[in-house]
Amino acid sequence: MHTNQQMPSFQRIGDRIVVTVDEIEAFLASDAGRRLRRIVASGVVVTVPLLFRIPGLRRYPLLRWLEVVGGAALLIKLAEALRDWEPDRPQPIVIDPVD
Repeated sequence: MHTNQQMPSFQRIGDRIVVTVDEIEAFLASDAGRRLRRIVASGVVVTVPLLFRIPGLRRYPLLRWLEVVGGAALLIKLAEALRDWEPDRPQPIVIDPVD
């Protein structure tokens, strides 16, 4: 259980973290973002087909529905699109410290 003294510090940290879509796009376009995209996409491509073969998970309606509609293929296509995405114009990442 959290004490009242701990909660305000977590709330203050949450108030300071602000990430915009442009910043995420800039990170994903950087070299580090490119590596992250490649790793995540590879993990999804390898993991999704294995996930659909686990007998215990087939009892969940969502996974059965995804299997019927070809969800594994769709998830793999999304991962490949993420991996192969390149921005129109790469921009450098600038970190602006806030007081």
